[in-house]
Amino acid sequence: MAAQYAWKCPQCGADIELSTTQAGQELGCPACEASLTLPKLGVIKQLPLIGGETGPAGSRSGSVPMKRWLFAGGLLLAVLGLVAGLAAQYRANQYRVEIDLDAAIESEYELIDEHPPAQLYALTVSSLDESFALEYSEPVYRTRNIKSGIIEKVAWVCWGLAGTGVLLLLSSFAFRSS
Repeated sequence: MAAQYAWKCPQCGADIELSTTQAGQELGCPACEASLTLPKLGVIKQLPLIGGETGPAGSRSGSVPMKRWLFAGGLLLAVLGLVAGLAAQYRANQYRVEIDLDAAIESEYELIDEHPPAQLYALTVSSLDESFALEYSEPVYRTRNIKSGIIEKVAWVCWGLAGTGVLLLLSSFAFRSS
């Protein structure tokens, strides 16, 4: 239900109840029956509300709390998501494993030289998960392990929450302050 505002008839001074949906319309005064053009929306919003609240301070009760909640929640999500994402990324980097690519390749060559082809095939199949040299075609000096991979995904989730917070912040500006 639209808020009701108290407006005085300019002819007789009688109180007339208006809603924001009646802005700019023609209306007859119930007391003196004069034909009146109702004020525009901005003027109606400045009138005192029926029920004791005043216009400018009390009439914003519909959109301003929502705007404040969106702004505060968005700011909180953006800041906490960013800080948590950065902290998780820092922690993931601590779990990354230092590898020496040249040493890994050298150990693979030693395995090749030590075994006949049948054993070499069996070793290759069984050690495929543990081999660093077979995974890289260019020098990479730090690689992810399971812990760092999981924590890095947590960092991306936190950054997603930070992005959601920024969207909430931006949507809070879409609300008019009445």
